[in-house]
Amino acid sequence: MITGQNIVCFANDWDADPTSKHQVMTILARTNRVLWVNSIGLRRPGATVADASRVITKIRQYLAGATPINSNMHAVTPLVIPFHHLRWVRRVNAWLVSRYVRAQARRLGMDKFEVWVILPSAASIVRQLKPERVIYYCVDDWSAFSFLDGEAMQDMEAQLIAQSDIVFVSAEALYKTKRPLNPRTYLVPHGVDSEHFARARLPETEVAPELTNLPRPIVGFWGSVHEWIDLDLLRYMAKRHPEWSIVLVGRVAVDLADLGRLPNVHWLSGRPYASLPGYAKGFSAAILPFKINRLTESVNPIKLREYLAAGLPVVSTPLPEVKPYNGLVRIGATADEFVNQVELAVQDTGETAARRRIEAIGGDTWHSRVEYMSTLVEGLKRT
Repeated sequence: MITGQNIVCFANDWDADPTSKHQVMTILARTNRVLWVNSIGLRRPGATVADASRVITKIRQYLAGATPINSNMHAVTPLVIPFHHLRWVRRVNAWLVSRYVRAQARRLGMDKFEVWVILPSAASIVRQLKPERVIYYCVDDWSAFSFLDGEAMQDMEAQLIAQSDIVFVSAEALYKTKRPLNPRTYLVPHGVDSEHFARARLPETEVAPELTNLPRPIVGFWGSVHEWIDLDLLRYMAKRHPEWSIVLVGRVAVDLADLGRLPNVHWLSGRPYASLPGYAKGFSAAILPFKINRLTESVNPIKLREYLAAGLPVVSTPLPEVKPYNGLVRIGATADEFVNQVELAVQDTGETAARRRIEAIGGDTWHSRVEYMSTLVEGLKRT
């Protein structure tokens, strides 16, 4: 494991839903000092109350400077001009952010550091910082998001990969596209906090209160409900089985008006990560109702392993990163196939089957993933 290093990490906001970046940096912060740089943005803000509120929050966080997360980890929020598609704006942002981040790092005694980058928009900033090493951790095909400037994202990512000493990717499709750009590219699938989600099987874990009075079976999902979720598929399932309760736990960024009018569909908005085992305990089965397109071909859903670590039967659309789990996970390519598989899954709630799923995923811990990444990063020092 990497020890005694200073790490600056450009990621999304620390207080957002926990992701792979949160897991990796939390583990690295046990033996290293980490400065987490909150999101510098990927899209231009809109004229909405939500975006205005976000801007105000960002200004407050900027003025607060480095905020402690734990004894070895702090978070900072730089201010940027939110027009990343313009090259001159990226140059100005690089100058502003690099000076702010370096000043905050020095206050924490981090005069020298390595940089871990998750967002390609940090490419020009990294060059200004002149870190000891650059590690790019790629978990999405950024140019495939409909709300981002695909051409600008490709340009920034190409610059970042060229600067990187090592590149980690979370999906086979990402490996195929990034490896030709940097020979030090390694596939590191997502891990899981096995102990956390195994609490779903403990007698003392209580079912989430919102689920206790719902008709069973309960077909559940947690995570962001965004453009990649197949709402038509969910609508079809809800209408075909009005006796089921379909529960969506997570932040919603699409219009759920039609789906929300169905009496057996329940949207619970975002819930704390710590509470998820209680939802898992109340679910009869869990689903991954992703659309199949260019974006999702590169998705390695963290929730897949979380569901399995909780012992839940899982049904997914045919995502490339799910197919290797065929046998543990039921897969439905069409709406009829998907619902047919859920019909089987909600009956597959025995303890023996649950134990098989938990044991199959037992070695895929975040700690083992970070150990592997650390070994590769430490190898850079010897070359």
